[in-house]
Amino acid sequence: MPVGIVQVMNNTKYTLHYKNNESGHTIDLDPKSQDCCDNNTIPCSDFYDDTVPYKSSDHIDVWLDNGTKIEISDVGWQFYLNGPAANTKVSEGDQYGSLDNGGQYILRVDKVDDGKSINAGITIYKYARRYKSSDGCVGATLISDADVCVGTLLMNIL
Repeated sequence: MPVGIVQVMNNTKYTLHYKNNESGHTIDLDPKSQDCCDNNTIPCSDFYDDTVPYKSSDHIDVWLDNGTKIEISDVGWQFYLNGPAANTKVSEGDQYGSLDNGGQYILRVDKVDDGKSINAGITIYKYARRYKSSDGCVGATLISDADVCVGTLLMNIL
């Protein structure tokens, strides 16, 4: 049974774009607002179980504003992420995590500034019903308790 990304979170000051090239499902998620900062919440998409394409057939594109895209797909029961590595423009692809049959996942994008460069941090969590949003935001403390499938990967997509 395929796996799906069911929610996307944008913890940046940039517009986040998500496009599944196989299913046609798209998301354009506004930047994190001051109101979200004040309420310690992170903007998120509505729940939608979007099947992650197998690497051999297609992929999901994720990018910020007009930045570089990363590609996400499923290969061998792991997420495959392909895009420019942190601090470079060199595209790299690798497998991460361990996927559950029929599993549902949350994709989170954060701005990461290490003082030398600004990159995007990509984190993938296992989904649980308590993370489902009814107002377009998820509490930052609530999501901090989520089971991490893929730890934060730095990507140069800004």
